[in-house]
Amino acid sequence: MGSIVIAERTIQYRAVAGPAARGQRVLYVHGTGCNSEVWMPHMQAIADAHAPVAIDLPGHGGSPGRGFRGIADYAYFVVELARTLGWDRFVMVGHSMGGAIALLTALHHPELLDGLVLIDTGARLRVSPALLRGSREAATAALTPVADRSWAYAGSTPQSVVDAVQKLTAPTDPWVTYGDWIADDTFDVMSRVKDIRVPTLIVCGAEDRLTPVKYHEFLTAQISGSRLTIIEGAGHWVFWEQPETFTQTVRGFLDSLPPSSARAARSKP
Repeated sequence: MGSIVIAERTIQYRAVAGPAARGQRVLYVHGTGCNSEVWMPHMQAIADAHAPVAIDLPGHGGSPGRGFRGIADYAYFVVELARTLGWDRFVMVGHSMGGAIALLTALHHPELLDGLVLIDTGARLRVSPALLRGSREAATAALTPVADRSWAYAGSTPQSVVDAVQKLTAPTDPWVTYGDWIADDTFDVMSRVKDIRVPTLIVCGAEDRLTPVKYHEFLTAQISGSRLTIIEGAGHWVFWEQPETFTQTVRGFLDSLPPSSARAARSKP
């Protein structure tokens, strides 16, 4: 793990080292109430060919303090982390709220991105009033929110997977999680995603109820040249529910992009 200071906030990140000098630089962004640790099994699986780093967004994981109630605020810290790492260009991977952060980065900073991977997300992320209410009540009572697993996981997903994800996300301050849900609920770039011109992979679980397949079909129709993969037997946590299929899909996309050496050659005058 590493840490840096951005705008007077300490930001922690995780990196998995590997012989990936000629692979892609890949920056992973977690979703609502989560942290960088959720990416570790996947990052370890691709580190032989690519250079993965995952951020703890402000208020999450090892990044102390409060979070934000707006996607743009989080996007700022992601971009600044990449710059601090010396990454002039990279591939951005975002899950759920992290996908919203990735979309906003693609709209505001396309010059930084060699690729985009959007996972279980959408161009607009409306949140159920009942979910928002439950999250606020949990925060007020200083409790970990209890969610119906059917919203986030496929029916066939083992309870052990649900428990593993819950264990990773449980330490998040419930007020931070509540703020994340508000950030989700107010996010809307439906009229703008057509302007994205970055190579894009879109992945979703076939049984995702939080960000259903139709959200991803909309993204695919709007983002020119994007490709959509729908993974059976998975809900909103596709990279935990079907990790081998997910990693194979992402690796294929990363391998299809020009290597870092080719990018460097193209950038020379």
